[in-house]
Amino acid sequence: MIKDVYCAVCKSSNLVDIGKNLILCKFCKTVINENYQELEYSDSYFKDEYKEQYGKTYLEDFENIYNASKKRIDKIFRKFLIEDRSNLKLLDIGSAMGFFLKAAVDSQIGFVQGVEISKYASTYCKEELKIDVITSSFDEVDISKTYDIITAWYFLEHSKDTLKTIKKISKMLNENGILAFSVPSSYGPLFKFNRKKWIEIHPVDHSIDFSPYSIKYFLKKIGFSDISVYPAAIHPERVMNPKSPFFKYFKPLYNIYSRLFSFSDTIEVYAKK
Repeated sequence: MIKDVYCAVCKSSNLVDIGKNLILCKFCKTVINENYQELEYSDSYFKDEYKEQYGKTYLEDFENIYNASKKRIDKIFRKFLIEDRSNLKLLDIGSAMGFFLKAAVDSQIGFVQGVEISKYASTYCKEELKIDVITSSFDEVDISKTYDIITAWYFLEHSKDTLKTIKKISKMLNENGILAFSVPSSYGPLFKFNRKKWIEIHPVDHSIDFSPYSIKYFLKKIGFSDISVYPAAIHPERVMNPKSPFFKYFKPLYNIYSRLFSFSDTIEVYAKK
């Protein structure tokens, strides 16, 4: 146990060092990276690095990203019973090349804007998709307007101070505004059943990993309500070999558990201010 140090989320002192300067709160299951290093997302990320990981460039993956974006937008509309979209203002933080923004425009949201640190990605969005993007890091951006919906897909974990970033986002939301985002989770099959690998591959530029409980706890504490957490992906094969004769029985049970308890290596969060 680490003495005289408190969890940034729940203030518990029940903390343990799990390796590579990663500190686990045993109460709320948040993991803090004490060796956080900020990385630059150059042009090569959207071309070479993305292709190395997914087999195609970011641009070539447009259809998959766009379809996933449409599903997320539809989930926002369904969950919060939104009918009139034409007067809504949406901001997407870490908007990359603008594929989510394109889906938002196509969903008839009235005003759509992004914030993206990469000049290459933001230029593509502005010139090819004709959608407004502010080229800046979110920490440095100064926006006077407020929004009805703010989204951040796999952005928050890269922030040097994720909790401060979420508080800044909250101030930019109108009353009853919607916050929707995705982040890695410390309550999933890799962390639970192969923690050694989870620690080994943990990115240095991920400052915090929430659990479903800890993100709900923090959002409630700063004034959010109607909070839902969903598994962003369901991977029973990370727990049991698909070739096992028991896998066909295990898979449906695992899927049910994952949906009920948001058990996943990545999660999506939807909340109302």
